[in-house]
Amino acid sequence: MITLYHAQYTRSLRIRWLLEELGIEYELKRINFQRKEHKGEEYMAVHPLGRLPAMVDGDVAMFESGAMIQWLLEKYGEGRLHPLPATPQSAAYLQWFHYGEATHQSYLSTVALHTAILPKEERMPEMAERAVEGAKDCNRMLDAHLSGQDYIAGDQFTAADIMVTYPLILSHLFGILPSDDVPSLMKYYERVSARPAFQAATAD
Repeated sequence: MITLYHAQYTRSLRIRWLLEELGIEYELKRINFQRKEHKGEEYMAVHPLGRLPAMVDGDVAMFESGAMIQWLLEKYGEGRLHPLPATPQSAAYLQWFHYGEATHQSYLSTVALHTAILPKEERMPEMAERAVEGAKDCNRMLDAHLSGQDYIAGDQFTAADIMVTYPLILSHLFGILPSDDVPSLMKYYERVSARPAFQAATAD
């Protein structure tokens, strides 16, 4: 049985969404930040930094969302949600898969830090403002990329869409989206967020 440690709006949403897409049974352990459960002895044994997500699959414990997705696809995917390796489609898939965390998410993490996570006296509004502009630039790039195609790596839904959609969820949370400036991106978000697995992963 896979155990996923989860809290709303954290990167664990990516893993929960993938597990739902693959139809894998899992146990969800909710982490309450206000009660400091992420700093408790049980959780720190899984993730020494006390951050989310974390996942335990038998003897394997992991704490990077992208790595978890790749592991789950290798072990349980049976060829689903990713293209064949060493193909042009795979190159696009890998690029956007890593873009979702390495590029786009970095701006949203900065917004979160300087609007919600850090103590008020440590927040820097100018940092949040710059990060919002960076996120908007990313949204415009995605909008241009998605013009004429349904999903981020081509015509089929893949795990790259899961990686990319997470910063879009946070963009909605922080009021960066929706926006009339990115119509293709908004249609894309409607498309992926209507998937039953997404609905199940974000229901609570």
